[in-house]
Order: sequence, then structure tokens, then C-alpha cells
Amino acid sequence: MEFASGIAETVLVRLASYAAQEVCLTWGAQHELKKLNKTLLAIKLVLQDAERKQLQEPLITHWLGNLKDVCNDAEDVLDEFEFRKLRLEVLINNHWSVKAKVHQFFSRWNPVVFNFKMGHKIKEIRERLDEIDAEKTKFSLIQVAELVDDCGAPQRAHDNKRETDSLLEGHVVGRDGDKEKIILLFDDTGSSSVINVSVISIFGLGGLGKTTLAKSVYNDAMVENKFDMRMWVSVSENFDIHTLVRGIIAATKQECAGESLDLMKRGLQDILRDKKFLLVLDDVWDKGSTGVTHQKWSELKIVLDVGAKGSKIIVTTRNESVASLVNPVHMHSLEVLSHEDSMTLFKINAFNEGEDQRYQHLIKIGEDIVKKCGGVPLALATLGSLLRSKRERHHWLQVRDDEIWSMSENNNIMAALKLSYNALPPHLKPCFAFCSLYPKDYKFESEETVQLWMAQGFLKSSRENEDFGEIGLDYIRQFCSKSLFQVETDTKTRLQFKIHDLVHDLAISVAQVQCSTINFRPSSAFEKIRHVSISKKDLSREEARVPAFILQSEKLRTILSLDSEAGISNQDFLKTCILRFKYLRALDLRHSTLEGLPSSIGNLIHLRYLNLDFNEKIKQLPSSICKLLNLQFLSLEGCKALEELPIGIGKLINLRFLNITTQQVDFPKGVFRRLTLLQFLVISKCENLKSLGEEIEYLTNLRLLGIDDCGNVESLPPNMKNLTALHTLAILDCKKLELMRSGEGIKCLRSLFIKGRSDLEALPNWLQESAGTLQSMLIGECDNLTALPEWLQNLTLLEQLVIGDCPKLSALPQGMHRLTALRELLIDGCPELSKRCKRETGEDWSKIKHVPKIELDDSDDDIDDSEDEGADDIDD
Repeated sequence: MEFASGIAETVLVRLASYAAQEVCLTWGAQHELKKLNKTLLAIKLVLQDAERKQLQEPLITHWLGNLKDVCNDAEDVLDEFEFRKLRLEVLINNHWSVKAKVHQFFSRWNPVVFNFKMGHKIKEIRERLDEIDAEKTKFSLIQVAELVDDCGAPQRAHDNKRETDSLLEGHVVGRDGDKEKIILLFDDTGSSSVINVSVISIFGLGGLGKTTLAKSVYNDAMVENKFDMRMWVSVSENFDIHTLVRGIIAATKQECAGESLDLMKRGLQDILRDKKFLLVLDDVWDKGSTGVTHQKWSELKIVLDVGAKGSKIIVTTRNESVASLVNPVHMHSLEVLSHEDSMTLFKINAFNEGEDQRYQHLIKIGEDIVKKCGGVPLALATLGSLLRSKRERHHWLQVRDDEIWSMSENNNIMAALKLSYNALPPHLKPCFAFCSLYPKDYKFESEETVQLWMAQGFLKSSRENEDFGEIGLDYIRQFCSKSLFQVETDTKTRLQFKIHDLVHDLAISVAQVQCSTINFRPSSAFEKIRHVSISKKDLSREEARVPAFILQSEKLRTILSLDSEAGISNQDFLKTCILRFKYLRALDLRHSTLEGLPSSIGNLIHLRYLNLDFNEKIKQLPSSICKLLNLQFLSLEGCKALEELPIGIGKLINLRFLNITTQQVDFPKGVFRRLTLLQFLVISKCENLKSLGEEIEYLTNLRLLGIDDCGNVESLPPNMKNLTALHTLAILDCKKLELMRSGEGIKCLRSLFIKGRSDLEALPNWLQESAGTLQSMLIGECDNLTALPEWLQNLTLLEQLVIGDCPKLSALPQGMHRLTALRELLIDGCPELSKRCKRETGEDWSKIKHVPKIELDDSDDDIDDSEDEGADDIDD
């Protein structure tokens, strides 16, 4: 049972909070609470030893599970006390009327009734904890003093900046020969084959780098020149023809001809016909009925066979049977790395460039660790990353001599990953386990992930008024630095990332009992399950009843619906969930077809996260939603039928994230004035909206403001200068929004996104106010933008510049060479500008030759000179 110490610590901190102290004063249970606190402190002293010994003693695992269960229940009780305090605060601020006081007397919140019930709950929890404390004597557990190292207080982003940044990008180690063999197979000169579209399969163990090898081939400049079009589709465990055809069409950047499979097949054939294409189908499985079969493959291959002669399909898979099933012209078996290449990859991840020469005594130990990794890049990169900040000999010896190597039944890859997990600080472990709820190959968005972590109370801060969004982003970067997460895109204030299949398996293994996921359903101990993810398959059962595996888990905190096509759309299903799972903290209702929410949703007093995105039939929200005073995240994106926001939405004083789609012309007065904790505000597809109103200026904690596809909004709110915390501004497809003056006063931006402004001829001058802070700038679909300003050279911290579909932009300004922090320049859809930036020969090449990563329209000139790399080798 993992991360019990973290949960115990959370309860101890909350017991010491003001709310808990107030409980003592109101219902006289000081003695009970003191005993509860004392017992938990005693148990905490042996938790480190217990978590280590549970590998050999299953009874300890069971004991830790009971402890976690009690701590979670204690948290829920403390939550109710804090909610009552919050409710009184809102009532007082609303000038508490006589009617409200009478209602309070006859409600569950009557102080006498409430305190009596809560007193009994605290006593019951204390008695359960006493039993657990008595039981620990059976295990001969040793008290261990807390470590000040990784397991101490949460570290801030700047503490790990060197370690994090060095592994965001990578290069391939030891695969040059494999790459050359694959590319040679693309040469069809003199071939007498009658097959136009042939298949090459790459197979091997998980973690060997099959995906990395395929990427290396796919992105090779010579390969790009051989094909009219290239497509990349991640397949994973579900080989569904409908999903794959749609995915291939999307990879061609074309629109689907329709939703029916027949129409999509015909549409894809129209796109591919007589085109020489390269298609990568990454990570194909033969897992039961959902995996690839001969029939499924034949059905897909017939659709693809319209391509021109020389077209290629690359299939990557762990299974040799799959590699053979797709009828390849060549099966490429990927082998483990040589010891020499293994050491190279390990050192890239464990040391800064050249640093290894100073630590020969560690290199000797590293040789032994590398041998245990068996030439598997994923294991090598993960353990190298684990040891990157360790320079004491005993840390390296602990990894080399850990007993987990002898207990992993010859699975050294999983042993290496488990070692990396065990070394995580306690506050990161539940965040990692939570990711098991998602399907394999899921593309995570940092904003959504961080908000869900925050809803569960996983984000820890040692300072008042700290930005939890920044803390969560720092957590993600720490996972990336340890090679547990893989960055897809990074715009400094937001990240997209993926998790390797084997790392996902690790997350499932450490989350067992507490999480019931799409990939793993526990077969027992349902009462301990706190988080559940459901799929379209789960929702398609007879009469859309609540699945049994959910009904047996009464203490659920999370319900995630992760199907992008259909969410929870049965009213009875939803009512049952609300009635039964009163401790819910996160409820995901994306993509449902509900016409309304039941008023009973207002009873979910623990709810922090409510996602209603793309509920296209909802016209009104119940007023009871304004009772959710703990709510931190509310997203209404794509709710295009929503007529208006509830009048009392200003009562949601804990909101941190709000995404709005509504038919309103103006927002009601008072909506934003009281939402002073709001950090992310996104207003999207509000077709009738003319103004954001003046109350935006009260959002002094606002970090991100996004306005997307609001065609009638004419200006940014006045007094933008009051938004002193604003670091990200995104203005997308707002045709009438006047940019040149209405943004005046904005300072200290770190990220800027401007897209879909055909009238924009120059960038607004007020951006110069952020010259000393701007790190990322993305400009797209500005048809009349003719030049970038000369003051661009003053953006001394600019690291990323992306320019897309600005055809009249023909040159870069003078002084670009002064942007010494610039690490990434992407230019697409700007033919003249790309020509001037051509490597060595372009007229603007001298301005940008210092930039490590450059991508242009002409792919021959893509450059990536990053040095501190190695992470790409951990792909499957």
C-alpha cells in the first residue's frame, strides 16, 4: 500500500488547522482530538519502515490500507467542518436575513445537531485508529527519523530548474544502425513488387525504444522528401477501425467526410489515392477482443491500398505475433543496447555534460547499475534521472543493492521504475498514482491534471497565498526530470505530456485498492476505492445502470468519464451517483447529452471539480450549483445552448478555474467581483457576448485570461493594469477585438497567444511592457501581418517563438541575434519568411543561427542542436 505517510501527514496538518481548533471549542471534544492526533503521530513514526517491509509481508500492506482508509475518512469529516465555516462566511457576506437564520435552524447545519453528529464521527474514527495503532505491534516496525532530503517539504520550481530543463528533449543513443536499415527499405528503385503499400514492422520488449526509432525515421529530412504526406497515429490497446480511420484523417489535417464508417473510409481513400505516403501505426497490441486481428487488419489495409507505389506503413509492437500478422515485407527485431551505449545513455541522464569525469568513483557503481538494467533504454534513463542530483556514494549504493532487484522475478525494467517511484517525495506519490485513471497513450494537459490534483488536496505548500497552479506545474516538471513523464509540448506556462506504457503499468500497480481504472478493476476491497474512471463501454450496459464496480464503492471522491465521444448521459445514472457518493470531489460530465442537471447536485458539499464541457443540450444550470462553496474548477466550454450563468455564481468564492460558453450578451453584475481567488478565466464561443464587463479588474489573482471565438467582443476590459498577476494572455479568433490600445497597462506577461486576426498588421506596442518577462509568443493566422517590430530584440527572456500562417510576413527584424535566450523558433505557413531563414543561404539566417531548435516550412532546414538530452530514448 503506497503513499500512506503522505495521507497521514495531510490529516495531521489539517488537525492543526484553524477549522479543527474551532471544532474543539464548539463541541468540547478536545480530549478526543488530542488522542487522535497523538495516535496518528505515533503511527507516522513507523510508516517509512512499514512501506519498505510491505514487499515481503502482505499483512503490512493490508494494515497500511486500513490506515489510509481511516485517514481519508478523517479528512472527509474535517472537510464538513470547514464547509460549515465557509457557508457561514457566505451567509454573513450576503447580509444574513431572518429567513436565512430560520432556515439554518431547521437545516442539517443547526449547530447543536451538526456538532452532535460530527462528535460521534470523530470518536468513531479515533477508535478505528486506536485499533490500527495496537495492530502495528505485530510487525516489529522500527521508528525512523524523517529524512530532510527528497522526502521533506515540497520543493519549488527553481530548486530543480537545472535538472528539469536538461531532459525535456532528447536524442537517440545506439540506434543509428537500426535507423539506416529501416530507411534503406524505403528505396524501391528497381523493385518488381506489385504491392503499392508495403508494411515494415518493428517489434521488441517494452521500453526498448521502438517509438523513438520510428520517430527518428519519421522525422529524418531525407525520409520526408521521399513522401507526399506523412501521418502518425498512436494505436495502443484498442485497435478500433472507426477510431483509426478518423485518426489517420486527422493526421492528414483534413476534415472527416461524415461520422459513418463508410463515409470516413471513402473520405480517407480520396485523400490518399495516388499519393505516396508514410503512415506510422505506433504501439499496436493483440489484447483480446480489443486488439488487432487478421480481419481488422485486412479491413484497414484495403482502405490504405489506394496509395501510390512506394507508400509505407510502419507498425511498432511488443508482440512478434502482431509484427507477423500485418504481412510485413520486413520484420525488424529491436535488440537491447550494448553495454557501451547503455553507459552513454545512463551518463547523459545522470550527469551534466562533462561532469562524469569528476565522479569516477560513482561511475564504477554506475557500471553495476547499468548491468542490472539489461540494456533497456527506459530503465537506464529512469535510473540515471533518479541519480542526477545525487553525488553521495551511499545514494548510488542504495540503488545498486536494493532488494527490489531480487524480488522482481527477472523483470529488471519494472524494478528500475519502482526504484524511481520509491525515491519520489511523499507529496508526489499520490499525484503519480492518480494518473493511472487515464487510458494508455493519453495526452495529458497540465491545466486539467493540476486542477484534479488540487481537488484531491495533493498539492502541498509551505507558504500562504502560494499559486497552486505553479506548484502543480512544478510537480509535472519534476516527473519529467525523473523520466516518468514525457513532454509533448511546452509553452512555459502549460505543458502537454504522455506516460510510457510501462510507467502507466507502474502507476496502476501503486494505485491498486484506491483506484478503479479503465485498465484495471479491483476484484475486492471495493469499500476502499476512492477514484474511478469509466469508459463508453461501461456506460453502454443494459438500461445505462450504474456499473456494479462503482455502486460497491460508496466513498468515491472521483468519477472521470474519459470517452471523447460520449459521457454520462443518463439522468437516473447521475442522480444515483449524486445520492450515493456524497464525498465526491471531482465529477467529470464531459460530452454528455443531458438537458439539465438535477438540483440535488447542490448537496455535493465536498465537490471541488465539475467539468461540463461540450454538454450541447444544457440550457440552464440549477441555482443549487451555487451552493458548491468548495468548488475550485468549473468548466462550461462548448455548452453552446446555455442561456445564462446562474445569478448566484458569485457565491463560489473558492473558484480558481472558470471556462464559460454562454449565449449571454453581457455577464450579470456581480459575477466576477467576489471571485477574487480566480486564477484561470477562459471565455470561449460566446457568440453574442459584446463585453467582458468592468469587474474583471477585481480578479487580482488572475494568471491566465483566454478569449476564444467571441466574434462580437470589441475590446479587452478596462483597467487591465490591475491584473498584476496575469502571466498568460490568449486571444483567438476574435475578429472585432481591438488590440492595439485595449491591452494597455498589461505588464509582466510570460506567454502570449494571438490567432485568427486577419486585420492585424503589427503587434501592439503595449507588449513592450512585458519585455523583461515574456518567454513564449505564438502568432498564427494573421493574414495581413507584414512585419515584426524592431523592439522584438528587447524581449531578452524570450525562449519560444512560433509563427504560423502569416503569409505576408517576409522578414525577421534586425537584432534577432540579441535574443540569446531563444531556444525554439517554429515558422509554418509563411513561405517567404521560411525562405529567408533557410540554413546558411537564407538572408535572415545570420539572425537566428544561434537558436538550438528551428523548424521551417521547408523541412530540410529543421535544426535541433540541443545538447543536454537523452529523454527520447525512453519511448516504447
